[in-house]
Amino acid sequence: MRYLKLSIVAAAILGSVSAQEGVKFGLRVSPGIGFFGVDSGGRTVKNLSASGVFGFGGGLMLSFGFSDNVALLLGAGVGTGGGKIEFKPNYAIIGSNDTLSLSEAGLTSAQQVTYKITTLNVPVFIKMRTNPIASTPLRAKGMLGGQLDIRVGSTTNSDRPVVSADFIDQDRTRTGAHFGTFLAQASAGAGVDIDIEGVGTVDVTFLYNHGLINFFDKDFKFDATVGSTTYRELKPYRDLKGRLSSLQMQIVFWF
Repeated sequence: MRYLKLSIVAAAILGSVSAQEGVKFGLRVSPGIGFFGVDSGGRTVKNLSASGVFGFGGGLMLSFGFSDNVALLLGAGVGTGGGKIEFKPNYAIIGSNDTLSLSEAGLTSAQQVTYKITTLNVPVFIKMRTNPIASTPLRAKGMLGGQLDIRVGSTTNSDRPVVSADFIDQDRTRTGAHFGTFLAQASAGAGVDIDIEGVGTVDVTFLYNHGLINFFDKDFKFDATVGSTTYRELKPYRDLKGRLSSLQMQIVFWF
């Protein structure tokens, strides 16, 4: 009986929303530039540097209008993103029996590694927009919300192995060991809605998405033999916190 009551309430809410503004269906594309920030957890930042890479996303959107000016947006889609880290020879990896610096493993100059992931994403936004501006089809709007990502694919890319192939191999290597399964971002942005008579609405928003969850799997570990010493359970990301953020131009075509 309890579940029946909840279902009736939910249906009443959705019915009220539909009666006011209806449910709209949309297609979303979201090109963006990544910002990859790394916190070294107390280790010297001078031994690392980080940057972001270009990303792209897209998918389906639903709009539940509470009024002509406020709507809840829900979506589902696929996206790509990632970052770059430049490891320097003095960077050290902590193991269970000893600490290995990259210079001891043969790194004589900084080595850049590119990390890329593909995710299934679920964006959720509250959109607030003005009435039409003067006699134009334009409406100014703001958006607040966030996005949850589930990793479904990932790669590393390097010009040479770093320490060993078990850590960073040469060229593009598919691996899920380096990364967490979930990412989350808090988002805010502004833009315009353009009403096209007889067609629908084009929704253009510039969004900043701030990473909330560590990009790396801090428990990732590997063994490596350098010279006559075998280093056990080296954890390169144990103290690293990589935040993957982005600036996106989100375009939604509502029908």
